[in-house]
Amino acid sequence: MASTLRRIGVSLCVPLALALTGCGMNAQTLQPYTPAEGVNSSVGSVMVRNVLIIADNTGRGVLSASVATYSNDTLTGVTGTPQKSDGSLGSPLVVTSTGLPATLAANTLTVLTDAPVRIAVTSPDLKPGLLADVTLTFAKAGPVTLVAPVLSSDEPEFQHITVG
Repeated sequence: MASTLRRIGVSLCVPLALALTGCGMNAQTLQPYTPAEGVNSSVGSVMVRNVLIIADNTGRGVLSASVATYSNDTLTGVTGTPQKSDGSLGSPLVVTSTGLPATLAANTLTVLTDAPVRIAVTSPDLKPGLLADVTLTFAKAGPVTLVAPVLSSDEPEFQHITVG
């Protein structure tokens, strides 16, 4: 009888052990994942999400990003430099913006492609398919620099956004 109970116990432990092997801190569902084409970063209490540049083939584009903060702050400026296909830096971005400096209210999402904040960028080296170094500067949190992808304005999801 004891032998039978041992066999039953062992046979129940095997499926339990197999079921528990997927548990742990490295499970794929616990890893950060950005279901978007842009890049993310944070500085101080400011979270910058899905940063990318939507550009045409003539070097004109618009910065797209979502910004949220835990405490009031101000987006005071944007600078950047596109990267060429060989990885070297191109001509700096010329930034033309409306709505800067932009007041960022605590716990409120600000989308940079929506009025009243719109940040147009131009450079002869700004090309879809490449990257650009972009720095956003905040009054309290300070600067955050990201390497953002440059996407084509011809893509269907960006056709409603005017570049330049």
